[in-house]
Amino acid sequence: MNRDADYRDVAKGWSNPVALVVQPEAGATHAVAVQVDLIAGTCVSAAALTPDEVSAPFVLSGDLAAWRDILNGRSDPIMAVVRGKVKLTRGSLTTLMLHAKAARALLACAQAVETCWP
Repeated sequence: MNRDADYRDVAKGWSNPVALVVQPEAGATHAVAVQVDLIAGTCVSAAALTPDEVSAPFVLSGDLAAWRDILNGRSDPIMAVVRGKVKLTRGSLTTLMLHAKAARALLACAQAVETCWP
């Protein structure tokens, strides 16, 4: 993401950590989270955490199917929140919506990472 000029450009107004929580589905025993510290178009840290360890002011939570649909491009991240497939459990929806372009550019970066789904 730090090498992506499009993300840097559209996210220069965003300076908040964000956590993405994957809720367990049938057969899974616990939720997991990824927290990224984003400052003005740069990711300064990223960590895999338990949901209890998340300290980000913006937390998005959904089941594995919802995140898979988003990362595979079958669902828009903002529309997933609006439709309730992913829930904003901490933070302002208004602020998040103001930075929809940054969210989509962040998603494009995530889509470039090879993923092996369970």
